[in-house]
Amino acid sequence: MEIDSILTPVEAKIFNYYFGVKENGNVKSDPHNEFKNENILYAAHSIEETAEKFNLPVEQIKIKLSTAKEKVNKTREQRPRPHLDDKIILSWNGLMISAFAKAYQVLGNEEYLNTAVNAGNFIINKLYNSKDEILLRRYRDGEARFDAHLEDYAFFIQGLLDLYEASFDIKWLKTAIKLNKQKIKLFYDKDQKGFFDISADDSNIIVRTKEWYDGAEPTGNSIAILNLLRLSQMTANDILNEMAANSLAYFGERIKKAPHVMPQFLAAVDFNLSKPKQIIIAGKSDDPHTKEILKEINSRYIPNKIILLADGGKGQKTLESYIPFIGTIKELNGKSTAYICENYVCQLPTTEISVIANLLNEK
Repeated sequence: MEIDSILTPVEAKIFNYYFGVKENGNVKSDPHNEFKNENILYAAHSIEETAEKFNLPVEQIKIKLSTAKEKVNKTREQRPRPHLDDKIILSWNGLMISAFAKAYQVLGNEEYLNTAVNAGNFIINKLYNSKDEILLRRYRDGEARFDAHLEDYAFFIQGLLDLYEASFDIKWLKTAIKLNKQKIKLFYDKDQKGFFDISADDSNIIVRTKEWYDGAEPTGNSIAILNLLRLSQMTANDILNEMAANSLAYFGERIKKAPHVMPQFLAAVDFNLSKPKQIIIAGKSDDPHTKEILKEINSRYIPNKIILLADGGKGQKTLESYIPFIGTIKELNGKSTAYICENYVCQLPTTEISVIANLLNEK
């Protein structure tokens, strides 16, 4: 074996035992015979087991393993390196933004929110063509290329909505609304409903498909429909809600036949059939009591909800342009206040955390 030619006999024995290296290879299942007589290094034994095997002190085993790894690594560095895949994909970053925004909501770690904000700003600065108002799919080595697909728009818009509900910076919601209009323009099937995966402008595509299988990643359609439902609640836009309902009907037979492979579609169906809670908070985003209210809200799993902030400033003005009654939302006695609503019919506003908890627990 090559390892035996790189290391001393003692080092090779210790290294091979610790990393599970065998003469005829260590791959237990190899259906395509890609690793015949090959070894994949893994910690087959602990340091203590290795020390016992060779009757040597633990510290000596650590030193010999360290020396052996340096020799093996030096030899490996002489080989041609594989190509480095360092491209930045819009759709994947959209999912990442959602994850960090939601992690911040639940855990309160500012680093998570900063990560989501930085990624959002990067995409707007590098992968958004403001002149044509379109997103681009890939960024690498200072270059942005390729028109974005449905999943790119859908995942990023979802990320923006989650980022708004985490930070309450109104620019994220405004950007989501703008990009959602473009998403509809490029991908929505006005005749049959649902969204095409590729825009009609792509001359390389012979047939425009509509993906429905939620695999390792959700489909562009399931997330696009959820975005419509959320935005219809956030902007009181019945047209978006109708588009979402019609699109779910388009995929209805598939959902009935194979619900187990369409989990994100089921989430959209659940949202559409429920009465989502509209939670409106009057107060400043950095106010300690606002944060206490949000902590109470985010401490429980309420998937079918939206959260809006009536901040008394430009954020509230923007929301008022879509939902006029939000202009009347205000704090009680100068203290951050929660309005828990369904169909924008609200319970009595309250500043009390215990009362908010009870209202959220109501079915």
